[in-house]
Amino acid sequence: MTGLNLIRRLDDWSSCVEDAALAVLHAAIATLVCVAVVFRYVLSDPLTWSEELILLLFAWMVFLGIASAFHARTHIIIDVIVMFAPRWLARAFGLLAFLATAVVLGTLTFFSWRYLQREMPNLTPMLGISAGWMIAPLFVGSLLSLLHLLRNLLDEGPAGALWSDITTRE
Repeated sequence: MTGLNLIRRLDDWSSCVEDAALAVLHAAIATLVCVAVVFRYVLSDPLTWSEELILLLFAWMVFLGIASAFHARTHIIIDVIVMFAPRWLARAFGLLAFLATAVVLGTLTFFSWRYLQREMPNLTPMLGISAGWMIAPLFVGSLLSLLHLLRNLLDEGPAGALWSDITTRE
């Protein structure tokens, strides 16, 4: 198996895991919110830990969702200039957008890893778990987004790596 096929298989596998995790996270958040409302307003006994857990799960859902959108190519792009530009200029804009995105994601991955390491020994106030769990979604989401961007680069080249599937490409 070549390295390119390995990246494609890893990308496909991680996308399946992301989609399953997103479904579970969405269901868990909805359930926790309903339970928290019942405990607070019906039983007059609020769950003090529920808000912190909901925020944690929501952070995971947001950053896995960002990565999933890279895989599904559903991020919003402003392409009016590119669609009317000459082909060479459209390619240059595509390359510039790819490089800017890769730099931002690389920077997020690097600094979120450093932040995660620093926060691991600290505990959250209500759940009493490592505060690193609040930072981990940023690191994991950025890393997975980089993987999906790399896959798009392999499939489309630098000029088309960020094109949406709903946008007409030539």
